[in-house]
Amino acid sequence: MQTIERRLHTLIIPIVVLITLSTAVCSDSEQTLDSSIMDRMEALKIPGLAAVAIDSGRVVWMGTYGWANIENQDVVTPHTPFMIASVSKTITAIILMTLYAVGHFELDDDINEYLPFSIRNPNFPLIPISFRNLLRHRSGIADDYEGFYKQYWNVAEGDPTISLDEYLESYLDPEGADYSSSDNFLDYEPGDHYSYCNTCYALLGFLAQQISGSPFEQLSQEVLFQPLQLEETGWFLRDLGVKEPAMPYGLDDSDKFVPYGHNGYPDWPAGQLRTSITDLSRILSTYLSEGEIGGDNVINPSVIEILSPMIPDQGFHTWRLQGDGNGDLLYSHTGSDIGIRTIMMLNRINSKGVIVLTNGEAEVQSIANEIYKSIDSPLIKNND
Repeated sequence: MQTIERRLHTLIIPIVVLITLSTAVCSDSEQTLDSSIMDRMEALKIPGLAAVAIDSGRVVWMGTYGWANIENQDVVTPHTPFMIASVSKTITAIILMTLYAVGHFELDDDINEYLPFSIRNPNFPLIPISFRNLLRHRSGIADDYEGFYKQYWNVAEGDPTISLDEYLESYLDPEGADYSSSDNFLDYEPGDHYSYCNTCYALLGFLAQQISGSPFEQLSQEVLFQPLQLEETGWFLRDLGVKEPAMPYGLDDSDKFVPYGHNGYPDWPAGQLRTSITDLSRILSTYLSEGEIGGDNVINPSVIEILSPMIPDQGFHTWRLQGDGNGDLLYSHTGSDIGIRTIMMLNRINSKGVIVLTNGEAEVQSIANEIYKSIDSPLIKNND
């Protein structure tokens, strides 16, 4: 990949030892879980990792391991912000749906009723695109990777310089400079076909902005980040102040870590949130507590039920379903970007959940599964 080749001349330091900063009390059983995670990190070439386990809506275990920045010798701590990539979509959905919960729109409304420009799939110009279509990745809108997004997604140049409305109008309005009826849209009627869509979640963020009258980053603060007292969370690097996020890393041909730098892109509500394991666990704990924290309702329970219904066949949105290996179904969402792999998953029936954040490019599903299976075992229960 061009980005990697351009960065191979920079300082490269392979990890020789993984530093563990687990927030739980050290015990023989915990060391087994810690050792397993560190062994997987070494085998999978993951420079840094932060993880959490939630039971009955509260954090019962948290572990941080390895390097946030190899060159600076900064270790991962519970307060290290990680870019969470597409796990951001779950946060965008929660924020948008807070507006639904107070009656600002209906899921099956035509989105054009709320936009300053018109969006239609040119293959089906008479069929409206709804909020539900966007939330379920069934809008008929496509991500034109090669023609449009590659210039942003494969580089690390900090915060985006194009505004959300400019980018979306350019991409989706027939008069826009980057509009393509063939590349930006699918030959599927809205609602008929699943096709994973980052553009759709950028559009949901913009719709929330239009409906509320507040920039989406400000709305995020007002309805979620501030009520939960999140201090290490932001959509942009500038939001983090002096808090340095974990450096994303790839591997060169010798399996040595290569720093990518920090990227940003115009469709940022789809994948650009940076947050610490402490802050993100606060969001998930609240979500698994039916939206309550400290006696206050922060997330409307109707939002949680629509996005992740207790009975999945009632129709879920944003999340995906996966089995836990024991017959139960979990809602989950993964994130993948240059130098980033993340996952957040939950079981609403038993109020259990797991988050794994990394600054490497190896799959983390196996690590998340192990932590989830350990929630009811002495590996975690001995520290509860």
